[in-house]
Amino acid sequence: MTRKIAFLTDIHLDEDFPAENGVDCKGNWELILSDLHTRGIDEICYGGDIGSKAINAWFFDSLHDFKTNLVLGNHDHFSETHKHLKEIKSDSNSELYYALEDDQFKYLFLDSSSGTISKPQFEWFCQKINNEKPILMFIHHPILPVKVKVDELYGLSNRNLLFKELSKLHVDTTIFCGHYHMDDIRTTGKIRQIVTPAGSYQVEKDSLEIRVNNTSFGYRIIELSDGKLESYLIEYSNSSFVQRAND
Repeated sequence: MTRKIAFLTDIHLDEDFPAENGVDCKGNWELILSDLHTRGIDEICYGGDIGSKAINAWFFDSLHDFKTNLVLGNHDHFSETHKHLKEIKSDSNSELYYALEDDQFKYLFLDSSSGTISKPQFEWFCQKINNEKPILMFIHHPILPVKVKVDELYGLSNRNLLFKELSKLHVDTTIFCGHYHMDDIRTTGKIRQIVTPAGSYQVEKDSLEIRVNNTSFGYRIIELSDGKLESYLIEYSNSSFVQRAND
């Protein structure tokens, strides 16, 4: 049986910057959810940066048809989001991080909303990665460096600690993340990192500065079957969604 998970990230609802750049974040979100219904996908993982505190209630209400997991981004606040978490139980009283597993994979959901990984979360992480199953890791910030301006300015401050521990493992780790508003895939040893485009606006990858592209947005479909993982990028442009395999 194939399990399909939509990884959606960086919708930035009710924020000034996207609006000033001509982005209808709420409209984009509604188009994405409609596309998920069309594809028969009822499970999602949200990768962080919901938007303003005031929009959180609307955001979580929009997910009532979906089984949802969640990580927090640098625009999110645990004090607000935890009010709306019904089925997610964090292993911390002040951050949102937790682990799940099934017969095939270990799933880790990390909280990088502060721009760093706290000592308690790092200790928890080191304990949870000690297992015999391949790991699917969900976090807002990338762990492997990407040679773009947004990485230089806004990368996770202590990501090398996570990378060092993951490098010791004999099992494969796939990291799903966002934050950079672009598509990027890279592999180092047994670590594969898949950066997913934002649901709001993109940042031009080849630019020497942070330059907004407000004409496209997207998300990713993760397919898990018989211990194998594939992912597909879903891009919206020219008034339609287009699927392409790129992992």
